[in-house]
Amino acid sequence: DLTIFYENHQLLFSDSFENTDNWFHEGVGKINQLNGGINLHCFGSSMGDKGCMAFFNYDLPDQISIEYDINVKSHGGMVLNYIAIRGLNGEDLITDKTLEPRTGIMRNYFGLKWGLQSYHLSYSRFGDDGSHTQSSNWRRNPGMILVGHGNDPVMQINREYHIRLTKDKGHLQFFVDGILGHAMIDRDTSEYPIPDIGKFGFRLIGTDVQAEIKNFKVFQIQHNPDVFISKRFKT
Repeated sequence: DLTIFYENHQLLFSDSFENTDNWFHEGVGKINQLNGGINLHCFGSSMGDKGCMAFFNYDLPDQISIEYDINVKSHGGMVLNYIAIRGLNGEDLITDKTLEPRTGIMRNYFGLKWGLQSYHLSYSRFGDDGSHTQSSNWRRNPGMILVGHGNDPVMQINREYHIRLTKDKGHLQFFVDGILGHAMIDRDTSEYPIPDIGKFGFRLIGTDVQAEIKNFKVFQIQHNPDVFISKRFKT
């Protein structure tokens, strides 16, 4: 059991989505303001190809919870969240022009050539035939290394879900409507440090997939050292 309760403390960021100014669009598709939220729309693409990317403009610290509501409007794609994405040498994902140019293809964000570190979470995973894969993964970049895996509770379209992600160093949790989907602990510092600070973002991929995002908030949480020293929590 990797579950730890982290209480939300200080509210660090929130977005009422009066416009899309807080979000940086990359790749293909469109981002539009809609009904107190934003609508991300990816079309004419497939797995690994150019996606519709939306990155929150501000760097987030470590020890945070990220909360938002999402309503996926169509089958045939999936949603990714990037956490703590930045350059391996501290470069800002959005503003640093020394980073390799990106077109929105998947390897732009995990390939070593592009020099980025992050964790990313995939969910609402539908195959090209419209069937749900029933799985959800945590991966670490560079390398797209699988560091966590579990069930994917986001299985219905045209239904609003409340997502809560917590990050405490290498301990990450994925909650849907207040219920833990899955969690993971990453302690591997043999090649790169644990991803710490950076941007948060969305990636939509598919032939025609839309998602509405509302009520975006980021809270500070308190570090729990027991997670990393207790024998109860195994990688």
